[in-house]
Formats: sequence, C-alpha cells, structure tokens
Amino acid sequence: MVSMKSFLPESRHPSRNIRPRRSAGSMGQAMLGNIYEALTGLRPVPSGFIRRAVANGLDKDHLADAIRRAKSAHKLPDYMLAMAERKRERAHYWDELGLKPRARENYLESAFWGIYAEILTTDPVRKAEIHQQYSQSYLNAAPHLSPPATPVSIGFVASTLSGYLRKPGGTEETVGTKVPCVVVLNGLCSPKEELHYVENSLLARGFATLSMDYPGQAGSHAPGPFDVAEFATSLCLFLSTRPEIDCSRLSLYGISLGARIALFMAIAFPDRFNSVVSISAPYDLIGDLDQLTPAFARELLLPGLAVRKSLQELAHQTPIEETLDKITIPVLVAGGGKDLITLPEETRYIFEQINSADKKLLLCPGANHNLYEMMPSIRYEIAQWLWQRT
Repeated sequence: MVSMKSFLPESRHPSRNIRPRRSAGSMGQAMLGNIYEALTGLRPVPSGFIRRAVANGLDKDHLADAIRRAKSAHKLPDYMLAMAERKRERAHYWDELGLKPRARENYLESAFWGIYAEILTTDPVRKAEIHQQYSQSYLNAAPHLSPPATPVSIGFVASTLSGYLRKPGGTEETVGTKVPCVVVLNGLCSPKEELHYVENSLLARGFATLSMDYPGQAGSHAPGPFDVAEFATSLCLFLSTRPEIDCSRLSLYGISLGARIALFMAIAFPDRFNSVVSISAPYDLIGDLDQLTPAFARELLLPGLAVRKSLQELAHQTPIEETLDKITIPVLVAGGGKDLITLPEETRYIFEQINSADKKLLLCPGANHNLYEMMPSIRYEIAQWLWQRT
C-alpha cells in the first residue's frame, strides 16, 4: 500500500469539511488559465488533458509538437485531426498490402488522435463526426489486435449498448477454457476505445475484458439518466450467453465516475461480482455539486450545465454514501494526492467505510485525477491484485 498522512476529518461526510480546499485549488487553476488567456489571447491546453492523452495512447513528443504548432487549445483539434487522417491513410495503405500489423498500429494511432481531438471540440455536430471517424478506425484495428477485440451489442431496456469483448489467448491457462472477465467502466463522456491499454494489462494477466459505452456515453455531451441496477443486470445477462466467459469470476474496474458506478454495482449485487477496483471515485456528488461541476467541466472540456445535470442524475442512480459498508468482496481503492476532483481524504474515507476483510488502499502522493502519471505500471499492479482474487 502506498501510504499518505491522513487528513480525514471527524465528520461522517468528510467532503463537507474539506470542500474549501477543493474550491480554492480549483479556483486557483482556473484563475491562472484566465490570466494566460487574457494576456495572450490563447486558451491554454489543460495539463490534465495532456496527462490523460499520453497515459492512454498518444505519443508524448508528437502531442507536444502538435501543441507547439497550434499554440492554443482552440486550434489544437485541427492539428490532431490532420494527424488522425494521416494515420488513417497509412493504415489503409498497409491494409491493402496485407501488412496487418502495420495497418493495426496506424489505425490505433488514428483512433487515439481522434479521441482527444473530440474532447477539445465544442461543436456537438463536429464532435459526433469525429466520434464516428475514430470509432471506425478502432473497429478497423479490432480484428488485428493481439488478442482481437470483438464488437458486441448489449441489450439494455429498449436499446443496445456497444462494446468490445476481448479474450486472452495463446496460453495453456486460457485455450479452450472458460476465463474470468473484468468489466471496465470509464469516466464521464470517455469512450470505450480509450480503455485499450487498461484492457491490455488485464488480458496479459489472463482476464477477458468487456468495455462498453454506457447509456448516452459516446458521441454526446453527457449521459442521460439510466438505471444503473438495470445496467448491471444487462451486463451479467450478456456475459452469461458467452461460452468463453466464467460468470462465477466477474470483476469490476471503474475509473472516476465509472468507479462510482462500479462501487454501486458491487453494493447492489454482492453475489454477482468477485472483486472491484475503484480509481478516483467521487464520494459526495450532491453535497459537492457546486465545486465538482466546474472541476469536471474543466477536466472534460464540457459545458458546465451539461456536467451538472449528469452529476445530479448519476448521484440519484448511485447512492453509495450510506451503503459502502455493505461491500464485503475484495476491493482496491486508488486515488491521487494532488487530485482536486476526488480529494485524497475522500478516497481514504471510501476505503475505510468499506466492510471487506480483503481491501487495499493505493494513495499516490504525486498523482492527479485518475492517476494518469502512474500509468502504465499501476495498471499491471492492479491486474495482478485482481488475478490473485480470481
């Protein structure tokens, strides 16, 4: 366990006592950005965006070069989309020649450039177009991945959710046998394709992975209201139809708001999941709504009103504040010491409220939201922890 000094207040609801710290930190970051924009006429590229992009697939030097050329977050999407198109053209070229590994790498790079161009784009019509482009690039890469990614549709209420199912292969442990599966849940308005390297770390250890866009997630400003309990049931029903999946060994891996959803699913269905990983899960969405809204809006580069509505709806669908002690399965709770969205005190509080005899706390002092600075090594540490509890 990576330990930190505890600043946990006496109150049962720590976020109500530490809210001024979150507010002061968030206001300070926003003020620096506003001063820079006022002096230069340019909007700076958020540092959190850079950490996220590099951790999840973009080359650090190539991204730095694009930022230098664009000089502003307003112009950066055009440079990124040009790079995505260039990679897509190269992928088609190698694909036509039958050189699948080279085509795969270029399709993947095209998808990653597109994902982060969409995040920086504010026009909803343009965002939808970019989403379609990078989704297709990833879909083109999917059959050539190692192991491949199978596109799946998961029935949910009156619609379907799109996802990718990947099964480990090539080892004596997995060939011809049922394998354990990890359901991976991303943060707010973060697409399933962004989870590629999280999947790889789990696949390398022997898990199958299921990543999907939960309701309203992909290609939209914010998810609409959805029944998280019904969502969990739909996932389990889908996995039960897959002969390669051992449904007695299902785990949850959630990031940011996806972590909050994972914790709620573990509370609501204690007999369906073997273990749960929670990374940077926000604790009190309603009590901290006024501070969380601008923090998430800045992190995700989304309109504040849309973010506020999403947080309110998700809070009502995932009431974890008074029920964390119902979790008795193995739990790994992780967070960053510099996180201004999910403060380290809240991460520690979530950990302490969970009533499992097998739980682990990872508090990384130098990390921000979602621990992007710690990637990719921490992914493999988490995969190993999950495997030991399978």
